[in-house]
Amino acid sequence: MGLVALADFGSTYTKVRLVEPEEGRLAGGGEAPTSIDTDLMEGYGDALGAALSSAGAGASAIDHRLAVSSAGGGLRVAAVGLVADLTAAAARQAALNAGARVEAVLSGRLGEEELDQLRAARPEIVLFAGGTDGGQAELVLENARRLGERGAGGYAVVACNAEVAEEAAATLRAAGTEAVVAGNVMPELGRLEVESAREAILRVFLDHVIGGKGLSASPEFERMVKLPTPEAVFEATRLLDDVVVVDVGGATTDVHSSRSAEVAAPGIEDPLLPPPLALRTVEGDLGLRAGAEGAWAADRRWIEAEAGAEEAAIRQGVSIRKKSPKWLPGDERDEELEALLAVGCGAHALRRHCGTMLLARGEKGPPTLVRDGPDLREVGLILGTGGVFAHREDGEEILRRVLERRPPRSLAPAEPAIRVDRNYVLAAAGLLATEDRAAARRLLEGELDLPSTGHHD
Repeated sequence: MGLVALADFGSTYTKVRLVEPEEGRLAGGGEAPTSIDTDLMEGYGDALGAALSSAGAGASAIDHRLAVSSAGGGLRVAAVGLVADLTAAAARQAALNAGARVEAVLSGRLGEEELDQLRAARPEIVLFAGGTDGGQAELVLENARRLGERGAGGYAVVACNAEVAEEAAATLRAAGTEAVVAGNVMPELGRLEVESAREAILRVFLDHVIGGKGLSASPEFERMVKLPTPEAVFEATRLLDDVVVVDVGGATTDVHSSRSAEVAAPGIEDPLLPPPLALRTVEGDLGLRAGAEGAWAADRRWIEAEAGAEEAAIRQGVSIRKKSPKWLPGDERDEELEALLAVGCGAHALRRHCGTMLLARGEKGPPTLVRDGPDLREVGLILGTGGVFAHREDGEEILRRVLERRPPRSLAPAEPAIRVDRNYVLAAAGLLATEDRAAARRLLEGELDLPSTGHHD
C-alpha cells in the first residue's frame, strides 16, 4: 500500500502529512498559505509538493487523499433548547463535540430578541433541542413554528423530545429548512446523549455545508474533506483515551478530554448535567493572534509580572499579533511574550474545561461537596498541539507551567505525563481513523512517544 495524503485546510495555512498506514509512519510533511481568496486546491498543491519533497525520492505513490477543513470559518452551529443549564447546554455540547464553532445558544420561548440573535449569528446548522422524551412538547413545537415563521432556512438537526421530533422537523421543512432528526440530546433529566446529534451534524456538514462555502471549484475538494478540523483532533483524543489535549490556536484555545470511565467519588454530588466521558470545549477569547487581546485581558497581571516589561511594550506586542495572523516572533522578547500568552491561554482554557470541587451550604444539614464538571485528576497524559507547540522547542515547558497554575480545588490532571505534537499528527491521525483506526493508533504511538499508561487498544 502506498502513501495516504492527509490535509488540513486551516484558516491561515494548509498542512499536508504523508503517512505509510501499514507502518503508521510519518513519511513527510509540508505546508503552504491557504489560498482562501482563489481556490483552496491551489494552496493544497503547494503544500503537497513540499510534503513530497520532504519525503524524498523513494516515496511511494499516493493511494488515498483525505482532508479536514476549518477554512472559511469552519463549521458554524447555533444550539437551541428549553432550559439553559439542561437541554440548551446539552445541545451546545453536542455541537462542540462535532467540531463546530457555537455561534449562539438560545433557551426558553423563542421571542423576537432571540430570533434576531439567531439571524445575526448566521449559523450554517441549527441544532434544535428541547424537552426530555415524553416531557415538554407544546413549547418545543411552538419554538419550531417560530423558527419557521422567521424563515430560518438552511439546515437543522432536530434532537428534541422524541415524541414530537418528527412533527418539529416537518414544521421546519414546511418553512424551507432542510431538517433531519437525531436522537434526543437529553432523553431524561441528568442524562446526556450527544453521539446521535453529533453524527447528524457531521453528515449535514459533509453533504451540504462544505460544498456550499464556495472554497474550491474542484470536485476533488468535496471528495477529500471528511471532517471539520476540530472534530479530527477530538477523534484522535478518543483514540488515545485517558488524555487531555490542549490546542492553542490563533483565534481560540480548544481543550479535548477523553476518559475510559467516571472516577468513583462517594459522598460527592454530581453536577446537574454530568459531562460525557469525551468532551470538547472552546474558548473564543483566548488565542495567540486574533485572540491575543482576550488572552492578555484574562491574564494581564500575571503576564506583566512574568515578562518584566512595561505595559506599553506588551500591549504593542499583543496589538501586532491581533492585526496579523501570519506574524512570527522576531527576537527573544517576542518569543518570551509568545510563550507567556500560550501559558495563559492553556491555563485559563484548562481551568474552564475541568471540573472544580465546591462546598455547597444547604439551608439544613452540614455542607456537602459538589463536583462541578469532569474529574480529570487521574488522567495520565496531557498533550499540547497547535503552532506554538510545533514550532518551538519549549512546548513541554509551556505545558508544565500551565499545570503549575492549576487552581485550588481544581479537578485538572494531577500528575500527568507531558507530550507535544511537534509534527501536527493529531488532526492527521483523527482523519486517518475515519478509514483505518488501527493505522491511526500506530501513527500516534510512533510519533508522540506515548507513555504506556496514556494509551490502550
